[in-house]
Amino acid sequence: MATEKNWFDPNTYMEMMKENDLSKMFDKASFPGVDAEALTEAQKKNVQAIVDANRVASEGYQALFKKQVEIMQAGVSELTETMKAASTQPMTTEGTEARVEMAKAQFEKSVAVFKELSETAQKANEDAMSIIQARFSEGVEEMKDLAATSMSAMKAAA
Repeated sequence: MATEKNWFDPNTYMEMMKENDLSKMFDKASFPGVDAEALTEAQKKNVQAIVDANRVASEGYQALFKKQVEIMQAGVSELTETMKAASTQPMTTEGTEARVEMAKAQFEKSVAVFKELSETAQKANEDAMSIIQARFSEGVEEMKDLAATSMSAMKAAA
């Protein structure tokens, strides 16, 4: 029975690259002026960039999840304390004003927490995307160089 692959584990992709040597695909075919090894290496770099981006995003979201758990635990504790404090306020105008101020403070704190969580998620996405963008730029340059080399080789062969 075959074991199920964990597609969230970057090592899965690296194992696939080892198992399926892409350079063998080009052994039987010959393309004048095409550097099969350079193409293979470029694809390995592409896969590595995706693996790295997934790892960075995963680490960012794990940190986000931990932060959410901490916030939830602190929030429950704070809410309990706030409810206790509110229950001690007399049912007067001053007591009502004190309750409103407590509610306002809790609301403002909640907004700040959600903003912080949003920024954490955004940073995780930006960090992952920067890896992909860097690899894309590098890949474009590699393809330009490969195309130039191929054109030169085809002209020389003609």
